[in-house]
Amino acid sequence: MGPKEVPLLEHPTPFDLEAFLEGRLPQEKTRQVVRHLVRGCLSCAAQLRSGRYRLVLRSTPLPAAKDAAYSQRLKHSDRLARHLRRERERAHEISSLLTEGGIRRVVQDADLPLSGLGMYLALLERSWAVRHENPREMVSLARAAVEVAGKLGPALYGPEPVFDLQARAWGELANALRVADDLEESERAFGTAFELLGQGTDDPHVKVRLYELHASFLGTRRRFALAFSTLDVVVALYLDLGERHLAGRALIIKAIYSHYSGQPEQAIRLSQEGIPFLNKDREPELAFFAAHNKIWFLVACGRFRDAKRELFLHRADLQNLEGKVNHLKLRWLQAQVSAGLEEWESAEAAFLEVNDGFEAAGMGFHAALASLDLSLLWMRRGRCRDAEDLGREAADVFLVLGIHREALGCVMILKDAFKKRKATVVLLESVVEFLRRSQIDPDARFTPRFE
Repeated sequence: MGPKEVPLLEHPTPFDLEAFLEGRLPQEKTRQVVRHLVRGCLSCAAQLRSGRYRLVLRSTPLPAAKDAAYSQRLKHSDRLARHLRRERERAHEISSLLTEGGIRRVVQDADLPLSGLGMYLALLERSWAVRHENPREMVSLARAAVEVAGKLGPALYGPEPVFDLQARAWGELANALRVADDLEESERAFGTAFELLGQGTDDPHVKVRLYELHASFLGTRRRFALAFSTLDVVVALYLDLGERHLAGRALIIKAIYSHYSGQPEQAIRLSQEGIPFLNKDREPELAFFAAHNKIWFLVACGRFRDAKRELFLHRADLQNLEGKVNHLKLRWLQAQVSAGLEEWESAEAAFLEVNDGFEAAGMGFHAALASLDLSLLWMRRGRCRDAEDLGREAADVFLVLGIHREALGCVMILKDAFKKRKATVVLLESVVEFLRRSQIDPDARFTPRFE
């Protein structure tokens, strides 16, 4: 697989490249040209190698000192372009090894050192790829990328571009720590990333990526107002860079945190705004999550007919994603929609399938919550004895799982209500609603409703 031209917002003009080689380009523009070349613009590097600027300047001979500086810059640009091409090819090879067996496959089996730009790029790519399936490996790979970034030589890349690379690595590590629920270390890592960003080239791509990751951290910390403001900036910056897909992703993130903050209608609006921006070929799983979440928000609003219509409209995005757990979550959502529309038979079959699937996958909390969904369905249909038996079993699972104190209290109330045959549809609805909310809001408080 050959090197690819990195998409950039604007190429330097021929006059800028000529001035860059002569050493008479203003400092800020010099920074921009260096940043442009380091990000991998092959066409500009090829122009610098071509010698065309020497032909332009022959009619006006340069002083010896300037001519030497010109030649030195030309040689450095040529060397850098060839180096970047090699490192991209190396990154592709290392990525294959990381996919096969992780860091051990690279270091022990292939005997490759943890160093170089290619290694850095491959580690970050793989770290992001495993974010949904293995948070611990995500952290391990990001830590290795931070280590490699610390060894990159400023003599080749320039001091400020190296700070950019280090800032990006620390930002990805901070996000990995967030995914792994180590929020205190995540916050410290973000602090380091922002310090390094301030010493870099002010590359808008690095900056907006760090802002986006930090917004997710703020949302996880439930600092929603600041997260929303940050995401507004992220959307604007991505649109300025021509990155509509990434702007759409930021809107999808904002929709999720709007739902978490108790604004499901706002979440629906943001989803509707963000989904058209997404490039399904670029991140197929993002199209799945965006469609899935919009339906989830509609269910939270009790808009079951709208949810069913969205299930039909987005059936391709929803069905074409690999991963058993993702399909179980989709099936669970379909069951909730069917139950909301009183399509009892299809809802019951789906809840049973989901419960069995989550149990097989070792996802006890999800399996028990799906059991309560089924218990609620049976209670609505008058199958009270079956509902009580299943509800007590689910309550026992929650108690064994060691859920947090507030959720523990509501489960104990429900278990005693089943035991005394005092459980009602309204009480069970309030418990299920609270347990769902507690997954996204650890500070939620349970207030049981009674008929």
